[in-house]
Amino acid sequence: MRKKHKKKVKILIALSNEETVLLHKVIRNGTAPARTITRAHILLLSHKGKNNREITEALDCSHDLVSTVRKRYHERDSIDAALFDAPRPGQPKKITPAHEAFVIATACTDAPEGHAHWTLRALKDKLIATYNDLQSVSDERIRQILLCAELKPWREKNVVRAQAHL
Repeated sequence: MRKKHKKKVKILIALSNEETVLLHKVIRNGTAPARTITRAHILLLSHKGKNNREITEALDCSHDLVSTVRKRYHERDSIDAALFDAPRPGQPKKITPAHEAFVIATACTDAPEGHAHWTLRALKDKLIATYNDLQSVSDERIRQILLCAELKPWREKNVVRAQAHL
């Protein structure tokens, strides 16, 4: 049984004068990431009528990269779509600003009974016990929150305590 091969469609790239000038600026400026500069070269060589094989050999890059850049430009008709990757969503943040404020406020209170100061683990346990939406938080994340707030609860001089009004 023979596999059906997709017919390759040749993608022609026709850049406007403004786009050509923009790509030359990206290349000559020298501050763009290397992948962006390579993609700009691919578009310019495509505009000059070079095929994928010629571009691959000239730039010493993969055939897939050349195809992808040409396809992105053709489908979206946008220089930005061809030069830059779309943002990747990643994992949502577990700790909200409200969680951070709670950790900071808790670190500024008196230490739990039997302890001289708040520990990272104690702050983490208090945060998880207070907020049901959190299943786990690393000690490192708690440390980072305290570091950003310039708090060191293990050092007495760095903790702000509320003064009782007489």
